[in-house]
Amino acid sequence: MAGRSYCRDGARTFGLGWSLAKSATQQELQGKLIMQSYSPELIQTMRAALDEVMTKVPLEQATPGIKAAVAECILKAAANGQTSYDGLIAAASEQIQTILSMLT
Repeated sequence: MAGRSYCRDGARTFGLGWSLAKSATQQELQGKLIMQSYSPELIQTMRAALDEVMTKVPLEQATPGIKAAVAECILKAAANGQTSYDGLIAAASEQIQTILSMLT
């Protein structure tokens, strides 16, 4: 794995928790800024997936930074077409150990 590439390529919109009020992610593609919009239903699904995945993170490690990194994984998965609850959970869950090792 080169550098800190776990789910960080583009989806940086929501800092602490889910700042998805604008319901969009920003991605840079060949020098152009692209806004990806999500339906309210998908945002609700992403929030529920984030809450579920965060239950798998040990309490002492469940910091705002970890939550933001997990949320970025979920946003990346959604941007790549994964919109099911189970799929979003799987996409983020497989990155938990990498995120924890890089951010703690």
